[in-house]
Amino acid sequence: MDKTDFLALCHKRIVVVYQATKAGTPDDAARHRMEGFMNAGQVIGVVTQAEVRELIERAHYQVFGETVAERKERKASLESLKESEPDRYYAIPAIERR
Repeated sequence: MDKTDFLALCHKRIVVVYQATKAGTPDDAARHRMEGFMNAGQVIGVVTQAEVRELIERAHYQVFGETVAERKERKASLESLKESEPDRYYAIPAIERR
């Protein structure tokens, strides 16, 4: 397996994990296997940590339509709104709060 094949397989695994999360049925076992697989690739020198981060960002954007940082910021903002102004939080449609 060369670097290109490894990255393609990692991307496929990441997308599957993110799609499950988006569907509301996160698969922690699959996520841990994916993380271990990518870590093994780094340890044996097939990929670098920067390449893995870029791959994660690309897959995240593909599935969620936003970067990891944007999603974290949006989730934190919603959580803050929920604590400070619950009425405004619940006025937002549930599908948009996901």
